[in-house]
Amino acid sequence: MDITVLDIGTSSVKTLMASLDENGSINVNGFANTKNSGMAKSRIVDIDLTIIAIKESIQSAEIMAGRKADNLFVSIGGSDTIGISSKGIIATKHSGGAITPEDVVRVIAQAKVVLTIDSNILHVIPKEYTVDDQTNIKNPVGLLGSKLSAETMVIAVQNILIQNINNAVERSGFKVNELISQHVAAFHSTLDREEMDLGVALIDIGGGSTKISIFNEDAIRYIDTIDVAGDHITKDISIGLRLTKNDSESIKLKHGACLKDLVSNEETFSAPGLNERESRTISTSDLFEIIAPRVDEIIELVSKSIEKSNMFDKLNAGIVLTGGTANLRGIKERFERKTNLPVKIGTPQRLSGITDNLNNPSFAVSVGMLLYATEMFRQTGGSLSKKNLSFDGSINRFMNFFKDMFKL
Repeated sequence: MDITVLDIGTSSVKTLMASLDENGSINVNGFANTKNSGMAKSRIVDIDLTIIAIKESIQSAEIMAGRKADNLFVSIGGSDTIGISSKGIIATKHSGGAITPEDVVRVIAQAKVVLTIDSNILHVIPKEYTVDDQTNIKNPVGLLGSKLSAETMVIAVQNILIQNINNAVERSGFKVNELISQHVAAFHSTLDREEMDLGVALIDIGGGSTKISIFNEDAIRYIDTIDVAGDHITKDISIGLRLTKNDSESIKLKHGACLKDLVSNEETFSAPGLNERESRTISTSDLFEIIAPRVDEIIELVSKSIEKSNMFDKLNAGIVLTGGTANLRGIKERFERKTNLPVKIGTPQRLSGITDNLNNPSFAVSVGMLLYATEMFRQTGGSLSKKNLSFDGSINRFMNFFKDMFKL
C-alpha cells in the first residue's frame, strides 16, 4: 500500500511518499521540501504560488520514489483551528453487561459539539471515560456498566480554510483523501506516552504560526495557535540588515542564534548587498540583537497561552520544541531560562527508508501525518470509502489509533 502526505506550510511544502509492507512497517521512498511563497500565517494568500509549490514538491518526491503520488493526506493549521472540550453520554447496548467497542464509538459520536456554520470538525479525540460512577477510565471496553460517558477534544477549522486548501491541491492535479490537523500530526511523531502522562507542552514553531498542544494524563487537554513564528524572525533580519527574504532566511539558518553565549563581535559573516550593492560584514552579535527580541516575543506569547490553559503546574515533563524554528541555535536554552521549565528539541521518530534527512524538527508534522495515515489504512484495510472517511469512521479510527499507539 502506497501513501503520500503533503504538509502545506507557510515557508515550505513538504511531501513524503511511503509504502507499507505486509507486516505494516513504513518504508519512506521519496520526499521533497520546496519553498512556498503563496502563504502567510498559515493561510493561502496567493493560490497560484501555492499551486506551484505543491506541484514542485510532489513531482520531486515522485521522481525520488519512482512512482506517482496517490492516497494523499494533507495538513491544515493556523489560528483558524480551534479545540473544544465536549462530553457525550449514552446508555450501553447491554445494560449492566460488558461495554463494547461499538458503545465507545457511539459515545464519542455523541460528544460532537454544535459549531458555527462556517466551521467543520476534523478530529474528535477521546480524553477519558466514565462508566456509571467510575471516573478517569482510559479504555472502557470490557468493563461492566449501564451508562458510559466520554470527555473529548473536538478539533475544528473554518470551512473557508478547508475550501482553499482543497482548491489548491485539486488545481495542482491531485485529490485530498483526508485533512489532518497539524496539531494532531506533530504530537504523533515527537511525544511518547510517558511525557503525555506526566504533562507536556508541545510547541511547534513553524514559519507562519506557532502551534501549542498541551497533554496531561495521556490525553490532549488544550490547543492554541499564535500567528508569530519563524517568518517574523526572517523579516526582522531582512529589515534590520536590508537583505532579501531569501538571503535573510539563509543567514538565519547558518549564522543565527538566540543565546548571547553563542555569538561574539569577532565572529563575522558576509551579507550580500541588496540589488547588486556591495556586500557587508556583519557580526553574529549584531545578528543576535535582531533575533533575540522576536524569540522573546514568541516565548512570552507561548507562556501567556499556557497560563490561559491553567495547565502550567501540570507540565511535569516540561516543553518539547519542534518545527523548523526549533533548529535555531540556543532556542532550547532560551525557552528554559524564560519559562523555568525543562525543554527538549522534538525530532520525529526514525522510519525505515530515507530517514537521515527526516530526522529534523522541521519534518515533525510530515512524519506525524505519515504515522496517522498509516494507522488509518491499517484500521480500514486500505479502504478509502466514504464510510471510512465519514465523521463516524474518523472517530472509530482515532479510537483504534490511540489504543494501538499507547496500548490503552
